[in-house]
Amino acid sequence: MYKILVDIDERFLLDECRAVFSEFGEVELLVQKPSSGNNNTVSFDALFFISNRLNSETLTRLEIYRKQYPKFPLVFYNHSLMLDDMARELPQKNLYLIVGDERKWHLRQLVKRMLKMHWRRLPYKELGIDFDNLSERMKKVLQYIETSEFEKCDIFHIADFLQITPSYFSQIFKAETGQSFRSFMQRVLNYYENLLFLDWGLEIKKVSRMLGYSELSSYSRSFKNRKGQSPRAFVKLQSRRN
Repeated sequence: MYKILVDIDERFLLDECRAVFSEFGEVELLVQKPSSGNNNTVSFDALFFISNRLNSETLTRLEIYRKQYPKFPLVFYNHSLMLDDMARELPQKNLYLIVGDERKWHLRQLVKRMLKMHWRRLPYKELGIDFDNLSERMKKVLQYIETSEFEKCDIFHIADFLQITPSYFSQIFKAETGQSFRSFMQRVLNYYENLLFLDWGLEIKKVSRMLGYSELSSYSRSFKNRKGQSPRAFVKLQSRRN
């Protein structure tokens, strides 16, 4: 499930958001409360932060979110644009203003676009997967991989998710995709790491967290086992080549 962080203090606007988000089976709404201890954290599977206010409190929270996940979008959702309540310095990028009578339609279109654009979405063709011709069960596997911590994306967790044995899952995955699950996951991790390290230029600790690893040491060990070098050495080598 992808998550949408919500900080809306007008009931009818919140109800509108709930109605729109309920149309998407893979979206979960998380209301952000000022008194919550988890108020300033955001998980890797969050789509965006939506609020009906553009004030200093909202932008401070966005700044904290973006320290964890750069480019994290902010959506302003209201019946009108109230300039008196707006903070002076608005973010220049990844800010979406949805106002007016057609706001529910625009919000619906934005959610559709965000689901397609989210960084965890896999480029199926690039990974050798013909998604449209997969069984519904195998499509659920790929969606599970896109929305789960990588420490839970091994063959045992996924087999448990499908309620089948690991050996049987391995067989049906190769039968449908033409590749072993192990080699596929290697390509998936390579794709994400190239995106986050090389395209986004993120630090190792941040990449580890975005991939859902609870410990940096666990991620570094996994990386070295797969590539024969540490994440730091990999980034340095790629920087020299570029």
